[in-house]
Amino acid sequence: LLRYGFWEQRYQKCNSTCLHTNAASIRLHEKLGFVQEGRIRRVCFTGGGYLDEVLFGITREEFDETMNALAGQRPTAA
Repeated sequence: LLRYGFWEQRYQKCNSTCLHTNAASIRLHEKLGFVQEGRIRRVCFTGGGYLDEVLFGITREEFDETMNALAGQRPTAA
């Protein structure tokens, strides 16, 4: 999806959010090259308490760097 947005549609920035308790989503964003840009405090009330929303962003250049790094990690065929 990010490849399509950046390389085909020529988007310059992608934003995303998740709740601060969603550790798997936070790890995924970081692995994809997203940068944590902020936090909206106490945005969601669930399970008897308030949760924060974490804001992520990635630019076209940051995405290209991530893709190049991942391409360098791929094993070569023997």
